[in-house]
Amino acid sequence: MQKQTINLSNTSMRAFLDCKQKFKYNYIDKVYTDKSPSNKYLSFGTSIHATLAQFNKITDIKHRTLDHLTTLYKKNWVRDGYDSIEEERVFDLRGIDMLTNYFNNPLDTSKQNYLIEKMIKYPINDQFTLCGKIDKLFVNSNNQIELLDYKTGKNISPIDTLQNAIYLLLSRHILGRYPDMVSFYHLSHNKKISQKITNSIVEESIEIVSDLYEQVSKETHFPNNKDIYCKENCAHYTTCTKVDTCKLH
Repeated sequence: MQKQTINLSNTSMRAFLDCKQKFKYNYIDKVYTDKSPSNKYLSFGTSIHATLAQFNKITDIKHRTLDHLTTLYKKNWVRDGYDSIEEERVFDLRGIDMLTNYFNNPLDTSKQNYLIEKMIKYPINDQFTLCGKIDKLFVNSNNQIELLDYKTGKNISPIDTLQNAIYLLLSRHILGRYPDMVSFYHLSHNKKISQKITNSIVEESIEIVSDLYEQVSKETHFPNNKDIYCKENCAHYTTCTKVDTCKLH
């Protein structure tokens, strides 16, 4: 029987760190459930990301207008997960405000786009594939190759070292070199947090991904990590409570 390929992404690796049994259900057993709660934050993020992806692919300057940007936003709006029409409207207006600020003062002006919202897969071996969706990889106004990720949350968080590490390796796989900088664009504040890529950051990134890959590849006994939030947040709660651990054969 042919071995399945396990995708190692920022999301799946964080699931592994959070609860190994949940990782197994989602990414090895591929147990799908219709009980997964809709998430308004994911819906909102998807709406914004899809809108910016389409807008950034427009090369004709006469179509790069605020009206066209908001029209794309309406077409890409995902309605799932909101508790009420009123709450959905609050998020909708917040998105319009974010996109308006972005349009009036964009911090991702490019001379050349390499990738826009593209899933990249980098086979490690016949069982594991490193993967992730890159929002934008481009040559910026300073002639640097910049890898950028849009953030739609309200808070400005520190640079995610795991996500950063995965992005660097995927960029090298697709370009044949590492980018000059990695940026996280916090759209709620129209603020960009950037990091210049040095040899030490590259070495650290390789170590981070390699270490997690080793942990995943060697794990055979997938214990759960039960806490008081499992019943509310985990779609596998009912199945998980019937067993204490899982075995991978």
